[in-house]
Amino acid sequence: MPRKNRPHPHAWVAEPLQDDISYMEKKMFGCLACYYRGKMVLVLADQLRRPWRGVLLPTSREFQPSLIRDFPVLKSHPVLGKWLYLPDDLEEFEETASSLVEAIQRGDERLGIEPKERKKTKPRKKAKAAPRGF
Repeated sequence: MPRKNRPHPHAWVAEPLQDDISYMEKKMFGCLACYYRGKMVLVLADQLRRPWRGVLLPTSREFQPSLIRDFPVLKSHPVLGKWLYLPDDLEEFEETASSLVEAIQRGDERLGIEPKERKKTKPRKKAKAAPRGF
């Protein structure tokens, strides 16, 4: 069933962040990217199969070992290798997702990435029309 009018099944994960004025959501590759205090902090995924079912955590590779130590059910995402992944079929999914959001709210520097500025494209020049009468 298309998800046009129904909420994302993992929307509850980001609810504690939504009271902050900086919070916003954007669709991204069939997922829902969540931004908090200027950083992309969560990507909620609800595709048919792993690794696109659960929560993706934008982070840098340098932070992965310490995050996995603190949250042992996290895995390196097999496609987006610098991000971590929390599959939604784990018994610990809800508890871990809630703990991660609490860490985001506390300002854990390991969680989230600054969005890259999009390069401005130069406007295309219009083709000159051929002079009339020739």
